[in-house]
Amino acid sequence: MIQYSQKLWRFIGYFLKPNKVYLGIILLTGLIWATEISLSPYFFKLIIDGVSQQASHPDKLLAAVLVPAVLYASMSLLLNVSFRIYDYVSMKLMIRLYTDITLAVFDYTAKHSYRFFQQNFAGSIANKLLYLPRDIDALLRSLTDNFIPKTLSVLIGSALLMLVQPIFSVILLLWVIVFVGSTCYLARTSTKNSIAFAQSVNALDGKMIDSISNIITGKIFANLPHEHDRIRGVIEQTNHKYRVVQLFNLKLHTLQGLGVTVLVAAMLTALIYCRMHELVSVGDFVFVLSLSASIIMNVWNLGQDLVNFTKNSGKCQDALSLINIAHEIAESPDVKALVVTQGEITFNHVNFAYHEGTPIFNDLSITITPGQKVGLVGFSGGGKSTFVKLILRLFDIQSGAITIDGQDIKDVYLDSLRHHIGYIPQEAELFHRTVFENIQYGRLSATKDEVITAAKQAHCHEFIEMLPEGYDALVGERGVKLSGGQRQRIAIARAMLKQAPILILDEATSALDSVTERYIQESLHDMMQGKTTIVIAHRLSTLLEMDRILLFKDGEIVEDGTLDELKRKGGLFSQLWDMQSGGYFPEL
Repeated sequence: MIQYSQKLWRFIGYFLKPNKVYLGIILLTGLIWATEISLSPYFFKLIIDGVSQQASHPDKLLAAVLVPAVLYASMSLLLNVSFRIYDYVSMKLMIRLYTDITLAVFDYTAKHSYRFFQQNFAGSIANKLLYLPRDIDALLRSLTDNFIPKTLSVLIGSALLMLVQPIFSVILLLWVIVFVGSTCYLARTSTKNSIAFAQSVNALDGKMIDSISNIITGKIFANLPHEHDRIRGVIEQTNHKYRVVQLFNLKLHTLQGLGVTVLVAAMLTALIYCRMHELVSVGDFVFVLSLSASIIMNVWNLGQDLVNFTKNSGKCQDALSLINIAHEIAESPDVKALVVTQGEITFNHVNFAYHEGTPIFNDLSITITPGQKVGLVGFSGGGKSTFVKLILRLFDIQSGAITIDGQDIKDVYLDSLRHHIGYIPQEAELFHRTVFENIQYGRLSATKDEVITAAKQAHCHEFIEMLPEGYDALVGERGVKLSGGQRQRIAIARAMLKQAPILILDEATSALDSVTERYIQESLHDMMQGKTTIVIAHRLSTLLEMDRILLFKDGEIVEDGTLDELKRKGGLFSQLWDMQSGGYFPEL
């Protein structure tokens, strides 16, 4: 993606370059259409002149009109054939562009940091990804269907009008220059208005998706009227920007209509004058009027096309804001694949802050030895989640180094790093796909037998078999058709299938029934064997499995040792242990 320009037309040109032949054919058909617009009225003029001049000589009439009549009919046939070629080639080109642009922008967006997806609505991002290729399609069609052929028709028409009388060509060219120039000038304001409107629509999409995604919370808290008012406020802002766009377009169309009236009056005045002085024939009279009517229609539509063009351009520029944002987590050119032989994790004088001036870790140094099971406990906001996110390189540290088996994680491929880490988040995130696909996501090459084996090890095979469609059952958006314990066990099965040498687990804080908790503990016990394991622990039963416990407070590891050592020490951990309730470790 680094080869793509942030400028809209350079961006489009990048994808058009491999399709130059298709683009050339499309432009050729546009030239044929532009030629037909001007030549057909000219051939018709020749027919009328032939008929009028040979009206008293019927025997010469056929010879006078045969050639222009054949050419007139041929232009219609040629135009029809070229349109069918255009339809086919255009279909091929647009399918290629849609596929290439959608996948390219998706790939680039997917490489953005964890922070990027925290700060932007998923719905708004998805809309930009989906609508960008469609809007680029509309832009290209504006050029190939409208701007280029219509501009050529004006030039060809002006040249033919010179053959009648230069005054008609001068009138047409002057009018087109003034009309199109003023429209383009006004269209710049239309572009700004359209960009503002497009941004407002995207904001509305994001707010709507946010409210719908959390509709149950809104119901439970009886806050649906608040959501209604919140969405209504964004709708009012969007409607205001829509009114600004439409009112400006209304003024623009009014000015365009006055311009057309001026051209019609000028052409009719010149035609009548020339006819009175016998400077034009009957055929010339018809040719100038019919050609002027065609040009007027095309240029009038060209004005509307310019307005639509600016709208689509504004939406494309807004969508390309994804491209304008540099990746926060970038790979250096000389990165290598991570090789994990033991699974030792080291923080060496690490300094990190989410925002400048508010450090989380200050000169943090610690080593987790290979195969060690480490529990992280402590106060909320103390740095436990940040600690594991830095290992996953969801954020970059400001200074120091984080190494795995002596390899700085900044010097290895991100995919390679994460390939060696099995991660189970606190809230198990499942795709709106089948149970089988959600488990297989841990290792896409896994066979059905391997997926079932992992499910059995995670103690979820039993309830999966009880689902109406078994492993083929859709779990619902974000896994909402499954209980919290079932979702977590599927996430454990997915991590088991991955078979990564390093395991990171953020335990769910929600209370589980005793049977479900026993299943999860058995699953975790099996999965942690032989792996370097880091667990943000909330259950006391999990702490009993740990070789080592790190107590976090205000970004520092204030206590470090085994469970028995920390309990005997009589420090903060001992106090928190005494505050345990219902089998859960307190998090203050």
